[in-house]
Amino acid sequence: MTKPKRNCTSKHCPNALFLMFPTQDIPAILAKPYFNPTSLHSDGFIHACSAHQVDYVVQRFYRDILDLTLLVIDPQLVTAEIKYESASVSEYGDFPHIYGQLNIDAVVQQCLLSDFST
Repeated sequence: MTKPKRNCTSKHCPNALFLMFPTQDIPAILAKPYFNPTSLHSDGFIHACSAHQVDYVVQRFYRDILDLTLLVIDPQLVTAEIKYESASVSEYGDFPHIYGQLNIDAVVQQCLLSDFST
């Protein structure tokens, strides 16, 4: 996986899923073949979002983190089951949940949040 790209848009992979992390955590996440966050064990799935949900998720859960990197995931490469399920905020539509560990080879791009646009 290369360094984060500039001018990252969702147009290259319109059905992409997104995960976001403090940039300092990215090397450790990408160093393993699978990603197994605590939410997989506590909630039974990995929380992800679609491009139009990124801003909402950042404001709701990552507001105080200044340096975020998005992992762009091609859902066709994900080996675990993906379900789109409703959340408490219906105006953003159903959120993608990954029911199993995420195979890192499904991550097709990474970009700094400041360089992302839908």
